[in-house]
Amino acid sequence: MSTAVLNVKVDEALKEKLRHYAEVHNENLSIATEKLLLIAFSAIEEVGVSAVDIDSQHTEESVVDALTPKEIKALRRLLKKKK
Repeated sequence: MSTAVLNVKVDEALKEKLRHYAEVHNENLSIATEKLLLIAFSAIEEVGVSAVDIDSQHTEESVVDALTPKEIKALRRLLKKKK
């Protein structure tokens, strides 16, 4: 197995939970993170979540009316003021 570097931004409280977990299990943050990610992915596979369940490609979006000429003109005025 090759090793890859993964940099993530997480909430400070979550990082502290992870640090505590690693300390309790005598592991470093890297090993603990990898272990918990593997557990999470295994749980997803057991439940049977698939890409179709997650994919939002087929969701409907609300229809938004186009801007009126008056609204477009007002937007252009606002943009000109910012220049």
